[in-house]
Amino acid sequence: MCVNFGDGKSKCPASSPCCFGGYCDSSAYFCILGNCDPSNSFSANSCWPKPMCKNINQNFNDASVLVPATSFTGDVNKQVFYSSETVDYARISNGNLALGLRPVSDLKNTGQGSTVYYSRWVDHGTITITAMSGCKSPGVVSSFIVRNEFGDEIDFEWVGLDTSTVQTNYYYNDELDYTKMVPSNDLGDTTSKFIDYTIDWKLDSISWYAAGNLLRTVNRQDTWSVAENVFKFPDRPAQLSFSIWDGCNGRPEGTSGWAGCSDLYTSSSSEYVFNIKNVNVNCLYSGNDTYVIPNNATPSSTIKPSFVSIPPRSSSSSSSSSSSRSSSFNSEFFVSPSAKATSTSISTSATSSSSESADSSTASTASSASQSQSSQSQSSSTNNAAPAFVYAISVSLAVYFTLLF
Repeated sequence: MCVNFGDGKSKCPASSPCCFGGYCDSSAYFCILGNCDPSNSFSANSCWPKPMCKNINQNFNDASVLVPATSFTGDVNKQVFYSSETVDYARISNGNLALGLRPVSDLKNTGQGSTVYYSRWVDHGTITITAMSGCKSPGVVSSFIVRNEFGDEIDFEWVGLDTSTVQTNYYYNDELDYTKMVPSNDLGDTTSKFIDYTIDWKLDSISWYAAGNLLRTVNRQDTWSVAENVFKFPDRPAQLSFSIWDGCNGRPEGTSGWAGCSDLYTSSSSEYVFNIKNVNVNCLYSGNDTYVIPNNATPSSTIKPSFVSIPPRSSSSSSSSSSSRSSSFNSEFFVSPSAKATSTSISTSATSSSSESADSSTASTASSASQSQSSQSQSSSTNNAAPAFVYAISVSLAVYFTLLF
């Protein structure tokens, strides 16, 4: 049952057929991208197919390749990336995808970060990004992640505690084994220069590269679990995402210790920026160029996502343990009102951030900025529309729990 819809004992109605995070709606964001839960939606066919991998070599000279989730229509052929935060600090600036982390004005020492997703799903392949970490202060975390709804994950993570290295990690089936984190060798200052980072995800191995140099390889055959009779190796389609978040405030002790916390925000204008100059995706399986939006599509501009996320690091984890930020599939609390109010549509417009320079000076200005990721949520009441007070409560929760991932 779609637990947050109506009496919590029913599947979604035909007018809002897609169940996502326990809520019902008909928007692209609910019905696509693996968010949709077929078992609790109106019918088994309510959820749209996942748009699968298409080779790209994407620079960011054209701002139209990035849209906020609230404007996502499901047209993955044009909307290559989407930003999932309620307060949107992701933008195209100076030819880069710039993900910002800023202080939340009404909560001291708390930050609001950015998360951007590739709108298609990757089923093995090679992904390279040319990026400059935004972690100019201990406590700031930047991430390059491939993850699915089952909790399979492959990632790079940068932490401000050590700006000369990047951490590599992988998980299977949401089993958070932090011993699998391996830091790189000394790369120099990752916050002051662009470096190529590559995840080479093959059927029988995963390799991580930085600046063209191999950092580590995990072979599938070495992940066999005798006790569970399974290879604990990520091998199901997953979604590519990038993020920057506050690893300190509101986090469990293990996460904050790993991130190396400090006073992140010196002023309300402080900002840390994770800059990405290029994204190259070379799919193992091709032939997915065409994706047709189902006839029941409605634009996501009618919903107002506001979810928060916190990394799945236990408070007992040692400060040397690594954790990757959780994905929306497993650690985000969805609280977004449905767009289909009985008489009034709850519309939203993405906050457009002022253009920031992508060079290190932008991140420097942020030598004290912050936040962790908030993501989106979705809600709906018996008549497909969440009452206004539900939305007010959801926003309060999102601010209070800033950073679940």
